Amino acid sequence: MTLKRRYFIGHALLLLFLFLAINVMLQTRWLTVMDSYLQALLATTTALNITIFKVIAFLGSPATVFVLTAILCGYLWVYRSPAYSLWVGTIQLAGAGIVEIIKYIVQRPRPIHQVVPDTGFSFPSGHTFCTTIFVCTLLLVVLPLIKDQEKKLAAILIGIVWLLMVAASRIVLRDHFPSDVMGSLLLAGAFWLLFTPQEAFVIQIINRLLFKQHPSKS
Repeated sequence: MTLKRRYFIGHALLLLFLFLAINVMLQTRWLTVMDSYLQALLATTTALNITIFKVIAFLGSPATVFVLTAILCGYLWVYRSPAYSLWVGTIQLAGAGIVEIIKYIVQRPRPIHQVVPDTGFSFPSGHTFCTTIFVCTLLLVVLPLIKDQEKKLAAILIGIVWLLMVAASRIVLRDHFPSDVMGSLLLAGAFWLLFTPQEAFVIQIINRLLFKQHPSKS
């Protein structure tokens, strides 16, 4: 994908996210109807299903994702470069910070009757955002190491399925409205497409500030 195309799609996703966020703040009828319909569609009372989704939600939580990101950064520090390792950590931390700022701007209360009580504001979903960024980052690191095209496709499909399971868990457990999850997917897509092209610039800054390296040596 060309840089121009990345920026075009990234800005389009950002505009869609802003449109959704405004409707969340205005509590528009169409959004309320859509959330209610999707919540009913994904509702479950089966104890086994709830247990499975609790596990998925735990594994897709920001705390778990931060630990996995730290492990990935440790690997990259040793086998690629310290600057690239810090760049990968910056992607996740910067994104999570943006999500928290938006939560406090929108201040949407969480759904009632949560299966697993959660605190804080609801829009957008931190689980979904952090998982999306981690899956994209992991594929960015792993895919170049895979030579077989079918294995590459399998890795991408596994990442997509896991992301959808984490997103679904937030609705099934009633910790988020469906629009919270949709907003996170839009925001994560926009953030990834608009922020990751700055890799060379950010790594250059990291090298200058922390490792006292000239850009030509990075």
